[in-house]
Parts: sequence; C-alpha cells; structure tokens
Amino acid sequence: MGFKILELEDSWKIGYKLDNIIIFFKDKKIPILLNELDILLINNITINISCHLLNELANRNILTIICDEKHIPNVLILPFDGHYNSLKILQNQISWDNEYKLKIWKQIIKLKLHYENDLLKHLKFKENTQEKITDELNFEEVQSIEAKGAKDFFNSLFGKKFVRFDETDDENKFINSILNYGFSIILSAFCRSIVKNGMDTRISLFHKSFTNHFALASDLMEPFRIIIDVFTYKNIRKIKSEEFILSTVIKRDLIKILESELYYNKERMRISLAIDKYIYDLFNNKEFKIEFLYDIY
Repeated sequence: MGFKILELEDSWKIGYKLDNIIIFFKDKKIPILLNELDILLINNITINISCHLLNELANRNILTIICDEKHIPNVLILPFDGHYNSLKILQNQISWDNEYKLKIWKQIIKLKLHYENDLLKHLKFKENTQEKITDELNFEEVQSIEAKGAKDFFNSLFGKKFVRFDETDDENKFINSILNYGFSIILSAFCRSIVKNGMDTRISLFHKSFTNHFALASDLMEPFRIIIDVFTYKNIRKIKSEEFILSTVIKRDLIKILESELYYNKERMRISLAIDKYIYDLFNNKEFKIEFLYDIY
C-alpha cells in the first residue's frame, strides 16, 4: 500500500507506463509511481482514462474514486478478485446465518455507541444515556437503540434543531453535505478493504437494499463514522459567513482524513491500514482496541 493521495482536476488525460501513472496537461506530462499511491481522486468528468491504467489501479488495490459533475464521489473502482482465497471466503460469507450476523452486528453497534459517548466526553459535553445491547435483543431492537443513540448524539453535537438528511434548512443542509461527503469517502475505503479481505460488498450483516451494492461496507463502517462526525463539528464552528458552501478545501480535507492516524491495539497507524486490520480481526474473532485521535481530524 502506498502513502500518497492524488487528486486530479486540471489534466485532460491519464494513462499508464512502466509502473507510473502518466498525467497529461496541455503543455507537459508528469509521471508518478503507482506504488506510492494509496488514493486517487478524479475530480473532473472530462478526463480521459486508459483501460490499461484502470486495470493497474485495480490490481494494486489503489482506492480510486471518480466524482460526478457536482464534484461528489460517484464511482468506485474495485477488482473482482482481491484475495488469493476469495472463493473459499465468499462461500463462508454466503453461509452466515442470522445468529452469526446478529452477533457481529451487536459488536459493531456497541463500538459505535461507545465512540459517540467517548467523543461527547472528549468535547466536554454531557454523555447520552444509552440502553445496553444484550444477548437477548434481536435486529429490530438493536436498530432501535442505535437510531435513538444517533439522534441524541447528533442533537448534542449540532443542536436540537439538527435533523439528519434534512434539506429545508441551510445549516442542516450544510452539515449533512459534509457528513454525506465524508461518509462516502469512508464507505469507499471500507469497500476496498472488504475486497482485499476476500469478501463481497453486497452480502451484508444488517443493511439490506436491492440498490445498495456496498451493504457490507455500510455495516462495517459504523464505528468509524465518528471520524467524520468530529471533523464536521470542527468545521461548522469555523464558518464565518452564512453561505454554507461545501468548499473545495473541506472536500480535500475529507479525502486526506483517511491518511490521518489512530491507535489500533496500541500501535499508531494510518486509518486506511487500521480499517484492513479491523475487518480481518472482526471476522476472525480476534480481540482489538481502537483509539481515535479526535484532536487531529
């Protein structure tokens, strides 16, 4: 895995040659070693891309995101086969029963609720009262607790007037636009890691939708949403105008957040690497501990 984030806006073409991505501008071309790249963000719908490059990006598990005309992440490039033992892993994934799915889902939601209160405590807010997730609860009961926890958490963080997905109020719309953009970046990182771990993004634990091809990523990313939550909280406090615009600067900072760090089992590492370890440990019944570094997001 590389370590650089490359965002392309002004070039007109990108191709591949001798282990390099070749970036073409009007009067010059620039080579960059693919082995140095972790994330490629293509933020210009007029850029031409060679098929050779697309294959190399997939083969090297470079997180490749293409934005639409509104500069919102819209396309994610993933390899069909990202693991040497993917067929065996896929067969195991297909055989997951509801008891196993519920067990993992409870573990995920426990983590999410813990980090929500952990952030409120870090910000010196009053922690929310949370119901315990016990062995006796079913999917619907766990979801009810998660939904109530999320509502209380967002109201604590952004005020009582905040409503998730509300587009009628300018401030709500702005907060939601940061959350949505950031969550799409985290979702993309989880999709890449799921494929690297040999699993299928469509076979989920809890999220179910015929239009959601990334349902498993939607499940697994829940505890990591806290990174975008704290980023959003910090950025709305910095607004000096009433325009409420999701600026290019904010978008770039959200992309870069994957290269920020956290502590995973007491080892400091990049978030993108920690996601790989978290998914592997979660499904292999290994103990792990994550400590988010709220001050740097």
